[in-house]
Amino acid sequence: MRVVLDANIWVSAAIRAGPAHRIVQAWLAGSASFDVVICPALIAEVEEVLTQRPRMRKWIALDVAEHFVETIRVLADLVPDPAAAEPTTRDVDDDYLVALAREYEADHIVTGDKDLLEWPEQLPPVLTPAAFVELVGE
Repeated sequence: MRVVLDANIWVSAAIRAGPAHRIVQAWLAGSASFDVVICPALIAEVEEVLTQRPRMRKWIALDVAEHFVETIRVLADLVPDPAAAEPTTRDVDDDYLVALAREYEADHIVTGDKDLLEWPEQLPPVLTPAAFVELVGE
């Protein structure tokens, strides 16, 4: 199974325990029953949130955030950024995730973003972290 983890999943995994943390830890440990599709634009988004936003310092130290992002960068099988995304969702900033998932044949997008979770088309299907954990048993 191939999945796209939205930036909010990576950020959540870095700063708190819960389903997103379980998903990312399984992937980092190499014990996951899924492969992660990730591109430079997605890593850049995670890096920007975790390292450039001062309010994040109350949840994660800068050096820990930098190490987390570098670990993702090293361990990920990066795919190129998707081709220009067509307007697909109600939030144009989410369209590249859909394009990424479609271009690289992901089975699911995992997110906490309501715009994607309430997206009527659901192609590929969009799951919350808790629903994904339940699906794969991580």
